[in-house]
Amino acid sequence: MIMAHFLQRIVLVAGLCLLTLGTTMAQPSSFRTREPFEPQYIVGLQFVPEWQGNYESMIGGSNYGGFSAGTGLSFEARITRHSGVETGFYYKYTTADAGPLLDGSGLWFPERHRRYFSIPLLYKYYSRIVNVGAGMTYDVVFRQSVGDKTKDRLGLVVKVTKDITLYKNLFLEPEVHFAHLWELEREPQSFFWVGFQLGLKYRF
Repeated sequence: MIMAHFLQRIVLVAGLCLLTLGTTMAQPSSFRTREPFEPQYIVGLQFVPEWQGNYESMIGGSNYGGFSAGTGLSFEARITRHSGVETGFYYKYTTADAGPLLDGSGLWFPERHRRYFSIPLLYKYYSRIVNVGAGMTYDVVFRQSVGDKTKDRLGLVVKVTKDITLYKNLFLEPEVHFAHLWELEREPQSFFWVGFQLGLKYRF
């Protein structure tokens, strides 16, 4: 008898739960959303450890690239709950030690240094799990080794990020990214950046 009453209560509670869930799911999405979305503006301070390589080295050319610990500022406008745009201003550099060409000619290339200002423009998709960005970047050369003839570069960028809230509107955003770049105004030569980024950001 006691077991029968117990089972009846379980069935009753389960029925009430299903009824509540069904009523909630039947409501329009506007009623299920806790509050309407308002556009957000986000400013970030970025640390960018990454590596550069060039595709020329894969076919026997000079192996130019290396590690860069860049920094920069980022600016975002999150226009809807899931969509926004991002840009910024980053300082990056590359260094190549002197060494032989990989084509077996016996010739050597000198040590080279290059400094860039990188300006990306990305579409960004926001979700609860990860954020995804894709767009273009323009690298402006402002300093390089004597005799080096590197030009500005245009490229494509993809990245995946994750928001980690620290306090109210202050949050960290780690990311991984890949960029493919082409030098302008010279013989075609392709480079790539692959690396990480850690941003300390504030949401207005």
